[in-house]
Amino acid sequence: MYKKVIILSCLLAIPFFIFSQEPDSLQIRSVIENSYIEGLINGKDFVEAKKGIHHDFKILGRKGDSLTEKSIDDWIKQRKKRPDLEKVKYKICFIDIEENAAVSKIEMFRGKIKAVDYVFLYKFNSGWKIVSAIDNVKRIK
Repeated sequence: MYKKVIILSCLLAIPFFIFSQEPDSLQIRSVIENSYIEGLINGKDFVEAKKGIHHDFKILGRKGDSLTEKSIDDWIKQRKKRPDLEKVKYKICFIDIEENAAVSKIEMFRGKIKAVDYVFLYKFNSGWKIVSAIDNVKRIK
């Protein structure tokens, strides 16, 4: 009887270990889609954007040999000036999780512009938050 209990316990534990990262990856995908893509980039809901993006968030860009830096508040101000922009089409290429840290690569298209953003996240007591991003933007033909 004792062997059966041990075997049953092991068999029941296997799915837990196999799928242990799935809830985190689903939470991260939700934060990316709702807060970053829809809330911030598409300008649909800035309140939602601030739910999943840390208040100390910075996005870094490159201009020549210099870096540009934008806070979430700067980005929201800039986005509010262009409410007529079409929505981006996007693809989340990957999400890589290591305990309480994660990175994701997102390809976005709007008209003749392609942007690839690498988004960095930490897991806080309140859940996953986007803390930083770097982007690469280019015109496509």
